[in-house]
Amino acid sequence: MVRGDGISIGLVLAVIAAFGLFWLVGSYAETRFAGSSFKSRFPEKTFRYDADKLRSLAASSMRRTYIFPLLFPLDLIVMLALAGSMGVAIQYWLAHASPAWTWLALIPLIYLISDLAEDCLLAWMLQPANAWPDAMIGVLKTLTAVKLISILLSVVVTAGALVLWLYRVPYARMN
Repeated sequence: MVRGDGISIGLVLAVIAAFGLFWLVGSYAETRFAGSSFKSRFPEKTFRYDADKLRSLAASSMRRTYIFPLLFPLDLIVMLALAGSMGVAIQYWLAHASPAWTWLALIPLIYLISDLAEDCLLAWMLQPANAWPDAMIGVLKTLTAVKLISILLSVVVTAGALVLWLYRVPYARMN
């Protein structure tokens, strides 16, 4: 096995582990929300809520559990694992194909920044004493949209970079 093969196997395992962590935290969140009247992590997964729904979450006993440990530190760990593993994988695999395309490794960074901003804003909005205008829901939903689009693009680019690397490796060894 060539050194690059071992690195790529490690990168694939890191990306798989990050998605496994994503699944574990999601399952944990489902169990924490199970006894409540709220859908699990609805502000992060859907756009079907309004200011009143978010304020009712802020007034509930679920708000503390949502902020800690779900948003911080668990979601923070997941976003770092996802963005880090995919960003490194994209950069490594595309550098072997065409270094001009390595800038695509910044897409997971966009995901990380938007998810972190979303979590910080959400944690602030869930404080019961905070009086925020209804227009903040639009800001929160915009951050959610950027997060969802950038994570989807990150997955697509990561998979594409891996396929391109797998395609180019045999030809690079023949030359």
